[in-house]
Amino acid sequence: MKILVYGGWFGSRNLGDEAILQGVAKLIKQRLPDAELTALSIDPEYTTAQSGVQAEKIESPRTLLRNRDLYLELFREADVHLLTGGTPFYDYGHLSRIVHMGLPALIKRRIVCFGVGSKPITTLMGREITRMLLRNASIISTRDVISKQILQPLTGQLVKPITVTGDSAHALNSVNSGTKKSLILFCPRRLTRSHKLLYHQQLDQSYINRIRHMQARTADKLLEDDYHVAFMPFHTVSPDDDLEEIRVILNLMHSEPETLQRPRNTSEALSVIGRAALLVGLRLHSLIFAAIQGTPHVSIDYDIKIRGYMEHMNTANYLSELNLGLDRLYMKTMEALENREQYSKSIKKRVNAIRGLVNSESDRVADYITMRSKMRRIS
Repeated sequence: MKILVYGGWFGSRNLGDEAILQGVAKLIKQRLPDAELTALSIDPEYTTAQSGVQAEKIESPRTLLRNRDLYLELFREADVHLLTGGTPFYDYGHLSRIVHMGLPALIKRRIVCFGVGSKPITTLMGREITRMLLRNASIISTRDVISKQILQPLTGQLVKPITVTGDSAHALNSVNSGTKKSLILFCPRRLTRSHKLLYHQQLDQSYINRIRHMQARTADKLLEDDYHVAFMPFHTVSPDDDLEEIRVILNLMHSEPETLQRPRNTSEALSVIGRAALLVGLRLHSLIFAAIQGTPHVSIDYDIKIRGYMEHMNTANYLSELNLGLDRLYMKTMEALENREQYSKSIKKRVNAIRGLVNSESDRVADYITMRSKMRRIS
């Protein structure tokens, strides 16, 4: 049986996207050892090297015309088209979504939406396009409740039920690492008013400045408290380059914390995060990695996917509001450090619960894939 996997920016050298694909591959292969997974990737060789999944070049609507025969054959050969994420649903960039979610319908294949995320979809065009594309989905699960609340009204007249599971990266195993009790690790993300370019929530410059000052102020105070502070990027390819964001934050600081290199792979990232006493994360998967490692973490309430994840983890009380002063993040950081042992125990317990949800959904998806494969052989 052949499964085509897409929806994340595989091959973009974002540790989060790599973790998603690795999680999907692990979950499917555990249940269907003979399944052949193929991922659509910006850089197929890199994706295969990082995840062990066969990959093919993802085509943009512009390049698709030149390579349409090969691309159509790739879609035809697949028994199931597995849409995952990241966040494959948002209120712009509809043409690529129409191509990749519409092609299966043209060749009479169904889509499985597996642990997907969604940004708010408020325009009439966005809602109608999403509604049309979701008609061809046999199974829909989201990584958090907020994404379900956005997509559920768009599933058509019959209102297909949406299951809340979790990000497939939760399938990754924790990594043994020593604990450096004084290390506070910051994982910022590149922010810009051109939010569509970087796929984060729309922010005006005043909010971007506030987010940066909150991180700089917190890092300075932690250094004054004799903690070892380090910044670590998750993505270092322009324009979504976390190192550029780190440089901006460091320019706002009075001290000079350490800047780590981007980890070479997800295992190395998990190991580094596991050594921290606490993580301050604005990258979603830095928070997920922290949860897997049992590392307490805090964030800033700047993007719906961050809030969605923290609510799903029952840790939204460690989100720092943007309108309650520049010291709000530091206060949440100190609260998390004071409750570190209990916090670590609670997130480990919650990660196990989310893994249970993801595993149950994987069983359902595997049963569906098996059924579709049998139907294709019969026909």
